[in-house]
Amino acid sequence: MAKWVSQSVNIGPTVFAGEIRGHKIFGDVPEALGGHDMAMIPPEGLLVVLGNCMGMEIALACRSKGVPYEGMTVQVEGDWDAEEHFLSNLRLWVRMPEALDERGRRTVEAAVKMCTIRNTLMRGAQVEVNLDA
Repeated sequence: MAKWVSQSVNIGPTVFAGEIRGHKIFGDVPEALGGHDMAMIPPEGLLVVLGNCMGMEIALACRSKGVPYEGMTVQVEGDWDAEEHFLSNLRLWVRMPEALDERGRRTVEAAVKMCTIRNTLMRGAQVEVNLDA
């Protein structure tokens, strides 16, 4: 099993830059919470990353099987519990650029099962927090 490591660094009052393999994702909080609203809050980022992961897996599978996918969209919704600080009931809508035949549908359905973010959420990944001062 491979180990992946990212690092998030505070680069502004409430702005963080997470980096892995030289690529960055930024996060901030809205002005109402004392931030500058310069980037998504992490729960929004989770929805975006889930949609991106799903879309990329479907695109890879469709490309390899000759199924049209260019222009596909993936919409992700989730219910936010502000009191308990979690998202639930995640729902995705995959909109393909044209109707799928049975082969195309099987291709997309198999690709859905390859999305790492979906699989991680469905398996209930353990989260361990270590504090170094």
